[in-house]
Amino acid sequence: MDFNKRKIIAELGMTHDGSSGQAKAMIKAAAECGVDAVKMQTHISEAETIRNAPEPPYFKGENRYDYFKRTAFDMETWKELKICARENKVEFISSPFSIEAIDFLMELGIDCFKVPSGEITNIPYLMHLASLQVPVIVSSGMSSLEELDQCMDIFLNRGCNISLMQCTSEYPCDPKHVGLNIIDLFKERYPGVPLGFSDHSSGEWAAIAAFQKGAHLIEKHFTLSKKMYGPDAKMSMEPDEMSMLCSSVKNLEIALNNPVDKSDASDFGDMKVIFQKSIVAVKDIPAGTPISEDMIGYKKPGTGIPTKYYKDIIGKKVKRDLHFDDIISFDDVEGM
Repeated sequence: MDFNKRKIIAELGMTHDGSSGQAKAMIKAAAECGVDAVKMQTHISEAETIRNAPEPPYFKGENRYDYFKRTAFDMETWKELKICARENKVEFISSPFSIEAIDFLMELGIDCFKVPSGEITNIPYLMHLASLQVPVIVSSGMSSLEELDQCMDIFLNRGCNISLMQCTSEYPCDPKHVGLNIIDLFKERYPGVPLGFSDHSSGEWAAIAAFQKGAHLIEKHFTLSKKMYGPDAKMSMEPDEMSMLCSSVKNLEIALNNPVDKSDASDFGDMKVIFQKSIVAVKDIPAGTPISEDMIGYKKPGTGIPTKYYKDIIGKKVKRDLHFDDIISFDDVEGM
């Protein structure tokens, strides 16, 4: 996976609620919106969490162990989802939440792994993933810089193909906590590492700003409806919103890659003639009459003497009879 190319990633998470049909519908809908990749989550309850682990504050609807168990897919279903992504021409990414999940995804064969921010301090997990030499996206989420340095060293010291995403683990994320400044910090702290932005804020503004600041990978949660069940749906983008984000980022990419040269306005030749103004007669001026300031005005189109020459023609005689609204050309004025 080339992390230096712009990619928009639809985070499908667990919003499919364990339905393979729902997951396939989400993949297809995301592809139709114009995303470049879809990202899943791979949970193996017994490898990931104890049974009575606390729920996060933003989702109290179900015990986490039971939720992950209920919504998990078997290998055959994962293969179907991978095929669905291929058929819809989007890359297939997943976040493994345990070493066992890493091995499961290796057997499946995916385009890229994403390290969830909660695993940044899981050194055995990181060491195992780095040893596999697979493309990896690291989410900075809830990590301190010290923790992130340790994580990045594990991958960079092994020459892994890696990208780093600024992310704030807040759902939804308050604009004051988005941390666009961290993108600049990452550029200095990890030179040469392709950067991304995993956005948990509302709307598209933060993702667009992050791309302009140099984040090549833009990730946003995606859902078919904000009313769907689960921890992520209500702060995810629906298809019309995701389509707008994709269009905005791609148009911004075109604009940033095509600087305009204001020193040359030749591209606007026809428009300039239509909208710029010429010096015109605002009263009848008989041939041989010296031009005075009260005889001229400034009107569209710009096919005559440009208005910047208005002082140059004052006092000069006209060569022909001019009438109201006649556009004055250089040939109409003696000495021009």
